[in-house]
Amino acid sequence: METTADSDLSDTSRSIHIVTTATLPWLTGTAVNPLLRSLYFQKSRTESAKVTLVIPWVVKNNERKEVYPNHIFSDGKAGMKEQEAHVRKWAAETAGMVPESKTLRIQFYPATYQNKLGSILTLVDICSLITTPDVDVCILEEPEHLTWFPMPSYSDNLIKPDDFMPISDIGWMAKFTHVVGIIHTNYPEYCRSYGVRGSRRLTAKTLQALSKLVCRSYCNKIIKLSATLPVMADYKECICNTHGVRSDFLRDQKDTNEKSVMNSDTETKIYFIGKIIWAKGFNFLLQCEEKYYEEVGEYFPIDIYGGGPDVESIKRSFFGVRGKLGHNEPDSSLTIDGRSSSIDEGDQPSEEGSNKGNTLPEDQDEQHQKDDTLSHLSETMIKAMPFLKDYIEKEEDNAVSSQEKLSTSIKTLKDSLDLVKNYPKLNFQFENIPKTRYEWRKTAIPANFKGPRDHAALKFSQHKIFVNPSITEVLCTTSNEALAMGKFVILPKHPSNEFFYQFPNCLAYKDLKEFVSHVKFALTHEPTPLTNELSHHFTWEAAMDRLIDASVITKEDQKILEESGRLQRDKRKAWIHKESGRMIKGDVLQNVMKCPSVDLKEYELEYEGLEKERESYMLNLAGDGGPKSLMFLSFMIAIVSYFLQR
Repeated sequence: METTADSDLSDTSRSIHIVTTATLPWLTGTAVNPLLRSLYFQKSRTESAKVTLVIPWVVKNNERKEVYPNHIFSDGKAGMKEQEAHVRKWAAETAGMVPESKTLRIQFYPATYQNKLGSILTLVDICSLITTPDVDVCILEEPEHLTWFPMPSYSDNLIKPDDFMPISDIGWMAKFTHVVGIIHTNYPEYCRSYGVRGSRRLTAKTLQALSKLVCRSYCNKIIKLSATLPVMADYKECICNTHGVRSDFLRDQKDTNEKSVMNSDTETKIYFIGKIIWAKGFNFLLQCEEKYYEEVGEYFPIDIYGGGPDVESIKRSFFGVRGKLGHNEPDSSLTIDGRSSSIDEGDQPSEEGSNKGNTLPEDQDEQHQKDDTLSHLSETMIKAMPFLKDYIEKEEDNAVSSQEKLSTSIKTLKDSLDLVKNYPKLNFQFENIPKTRYEWRKTAIPANFKGPRDHAALKFSQHKIFVNPSITEVLCTTSNEALAMGKFVILPKHPSNEFFYQFPNCLAYKDLKEFVSHVKFALTHEPTPLTNELSHHFTWEAAMDRLIDASVITKEDQKILEESGRLQRDKRKAWIHKESGRMIKGDVLQNVMKCPSVDLKEYELEYEGLEKERESYMLNLAGDGGPKSLMFLSFMIAIVSYFLQR
């Protein structure tokens, strides 16, 4: 079918801006994939076409240390230049794209890191920062994340508050000829599983309504990475995997036999790589180990790469509080709670897919909350000891005076207090009380926690089976990479994994029994060598072709949108969302965002104009805290947007 010229990204003379929510050295999916996408666009463009990657600059130094713990960047422009140099170095050395790393344009926007959300949020209207004359195509990586909060901009001064529909020139679709939004993360599901109890469902629905509003307002075409994502705009969305893998993941079969002997004595055949949190399916993986033990009589060894906030509790669940390995005597290298460890702390962060959208199933979350009760037993009883002691003495006196027997409950309470009081003499450590049912195990699972590692470094290792039990991903980057390296990948049958079913080394399971069956098969067989045709599916060249095809709008579809009034309603939504940002300028914004002063002139590219308008606009922010008022404001916007969905 005939396509509109505006939506044709195959024209290599067109300039492209790619805006994302994260950047290196944070090796998360929304940092790595947009960078590689921009490099491959740069590779295919003509000399006159410009490709610009727009990335966040975390303003506060303490927040940068939290996001990039192994890297130190200076404040201000000096720090931006240092981080830009780091990005270009990675593009040249790791991605192997030296010419493109030099010609790619990089622009920063001021941002703040919210650790409770695990996300970087913009401090300004990013669209207003882009003032180059070559604005044409824009790709918004996580468009909802980039536009949730309607930040004010210098362009607000040019907009008359009493104008309504003339504001059709507001936003991304007004500035750019064609705007493509790529949805990476299931944020409503994140809220549904990790939100505050009692308000999870309401919060998830509110966030979904807000996400629909901004995606419809600012995107001409919406691309969802997999079917696991909710509907944003059924009249202009599609499902497509627009990600590829770096060239160094594509296994060179000629070198495999020569290099596969590396670390053969210390590596297991099965491994996992990713963020070490319960949301990645470790609860299910532990159940799989138990099922395998029932059928085979032993646990399967596994190497686990990565780091995360749940690493200690997960290690305890694999080893048990005794820290024993199998049926052998205690192994000091596998003990926990302050004793020596064999964990190899790598110095490179794990390149793992979407670090956003990490969720626990409801039952798992409730189970962990129940387990946490036991972990607080010691602290609670010790604090209550003086009051309980007085109560027991009073009851004992009453029993003596009344010549009645002391109740069983009082005796039990007294015995418990005696235990707490005398526990140092008994050499009992309350911190070793199991927090999950898995920690009661008598036999440890032979797991090696090896710390963060670049997945590509495992290309020629002895690992041939990658297990990924997570069902919280949108499209798992590590599964993509493992299949590209020619390894078996054992994963659940889930909408997020549908793209991988076409490959012979993908072993999808529907239950524990099938998982164990796949493990047995993979341990006794070798992966099927990838044909050139199958290998091509993993390349960024193929991913770029898929993106170009998915971004297209046919003339017939465009006509339907215009005649149905959809486009006009989307412009109205953009106006409503933008106008809400006018309420949070000046002192209000100063109290809301709680960040250092941000001079937008620092974020201009040298050739950009509108200096006079920029000089009169500066965000003066100070203090500590988070965007609570913005979230409340967005909540109100979402309520309004509910009535604008059709």
